Amino acid sequence: MQLALASAAQEKRGRFRLPPAVPPFSTRTYRIFTLIWMTALLLAIVGPAMGIYYRYAAADNNSQLVLGSRAGFGVAPGDATKIRFAVGPEARRSGIRPGDDIIAIYGLPLPAVMPVSEQALADNAEDPAYIAMGNLLYGTDSSSEVPLTVRGTDGRTREVVVVTGEQHIDSAARSVGLGPKLLSFIDILHVLFYPFLLWAAWILHRRNARDAVSSILSLAVLLTISAEQPSSFFLAAIGVPRVVNVGLFDLGNICLLAGILLFPHGRLSVRLAVLLAFLPVLLFLHGQLYQSVFIGFMIIAVLLLLRCLRQTPSSDLRQQIRWALLGFSGYALLRGVSILADSMKWWTETFATQMLVEVVAGLSFAAGVLVLQLGLLIALLRYRLYDAEVVISRSANFALITVLIGGIFAAANEGVKVFVQGLYGPDAGNSPGIFAAAVATVAVTPLYDKIQTWSAKKFQRNLFLLRDDLPECVRDLRETATTNELIEEVLLRIERGVRAVRSAAIVNGKVVSTRGVSAEEVEEWRQSREGQSLEEDSAESKDRLFPVRLPLVPSSDDVAPIGYILVGPRPDGTIASKDEQNALNEISESIARGIRNVIKREARERLVMDRIEANARRIEALEALLAGRSSPTLKQAPGPA
Repeated sequence: MQLALASAAQEKRGRFRLPPAVPPFSTRTYRIFTLIWMTALLLAIVGPAMGIYYRYAAADNNSQLVLGSRAGFGVAPGDATKIRFAVGPEARRSGIRPGDDIIAIYGLPLPAVMPVSEQALADNAEDPAYIAMGNLLYGTDSSSEVPLTVRGTDGRTREVVVVTGEQHIDSAARSVGLGPKLLSFIDILHVLFYPFLLWAAWILHRRNARDAVSSILSLAVLLTISAEQPSSFFLAAIGVPRVVNVGLFDLGNICLLAGILLFPHGRLSVRLAVLLAFLPVLLFLHGQLYQSVFIGFMIIAVLLLLRCLRQTPSSDLRQQIRWALLGFSGYALLRGVSILADSMKWWTETFATQMLVEVVAGLSFAAGVLVLQLGLLIALLRYRLYDAEVVISRSANFALITVLIGGIFAAANEGVKVFVQGLYGPDAGNSPGIFAAAVATVAVTPLYDKIQTWSAKKFQRNLFLLRDDLPECVRDLRETATTNELIEEVLLRIERGVRAVRSAAIVNGKVVSTRGVSAEEVEEWRQSREGQSLEEDSAESKDRLFPVRLPLVPSSDDVAPIGYILVGPRPDGTIASKDEQNALNEISESIARGIRNVIKREARERLVMDRIEANARRIEALEALLAGRSSPTLKQAPGPA
């Protein structure tokens, strides 16, 4: 059946048009993205595990937690000459006091203010003062005595000697109840959330692997895990340049912001496209400016989603956006807390306070990602993850059959063993196990269909009703309903069964019924498919209006269909699952026969009515003729004598 009308190819070309929404991945794009996603997943699993291993296998290096602690004091990256607090009792005994300014190392004068950020160290790599300070703060020598000249808060200068090593921070940790091994874990407590985050990333992508929005959000989670500690420790250990590690972290944040801006259905506008185009600027920013721009993007994304919520009428979509908004705003809040804590730790005045702030920063970051994933999963599982019912149903089938096989096998094996041992003694051999396996197989086979039917009713009720009830309904209606009434009922039940947002029916080349779409839109859709047969591709995910087309063939003997049922996407833009498409194909013949029978019945009824009306007209004409002939006779009749 050819849909012959104007071709969409006749539209004007040469002018770029922004698509209404981000399209699903094409086959090629899907394969490329899947390769990237699987690589990120592997790194997100191996990186943290190997990072923890390397950290615990290597020599203790807890002094990295507090800048300057290997020399017995704490300083800030903004000024390494200003001592914030002493670390450990040994440093206090050596004369280190909070508020001291280091003015010389080995007698070498230092600048009044000495930042030790990565950029500052690179810019002053040849400066003797920076070389001396770098060796003091980041060196690897232990038990080395380093003479310092310090100026106290009273303005007096004095000479002190510090001994470098891990003993300072270890003793400081013990004083607050932390062992050295536990201390080395203090900045990576967020790994406790990683199993759930990996599961969430898997669900987000596998829910609908070709959906760009959920897949981008999933990739963002994996990249963040791959670039954060302890994975970054593993990357450094195997020689990956730091710029690559930072790039992975930035790409994770870009993907996260893009996913939030495009949520829930990837709809595009010119303003949104411009905003998305500016996201890569994060790759070129660093430090506080990076954090400020990132938070700014996050606030804009949350505000846009809030506006979308206000403009959405009360529906499942509104609930979906509400849960997602909770996740996004919770992430923004907790990420802000993490950034604030990271900044505040350089202003703390004691070792215990800095450790507490360090824990708050790590846990709030992980909790933010966790809240984000919880909000998304509730939104997707409750309102978008329609295929989860299939997974649950199959899992229930597998679990029940496994339990039944195991239970029947164990019971049969034990029973046969007792029986055989009673006859032949303990030398029964393997016969009880073989017999039990046979019994389990024979017993489970008839139960399989019942288990499958039960799980379908329990977890795929809409699909079960579509497959079992719709054919019965068609058989009941074909003797009484009109064609329009029958097709309207069929479309209604199909929409419920596969959760489609729209549907339409074409019979004998005419649009006879529509739901959720106008007949004019269906005609325009037909025009755009000129020269294409609907039989060539019954499922086309790229088609935004009717991705599933169901040919109506009354019987296997009929080659040409009498029409088509056009099925729209789900509310999230995804198409019906393979199980749902198979169910539609199973019932298509019953629907086609019902429609054909109703059309034939209506034709017979019209023929009978036409004949009745024709006979009625003939009777009226005969009556009129008889009445005309009898009237003169009555007029000429003689009156009474």
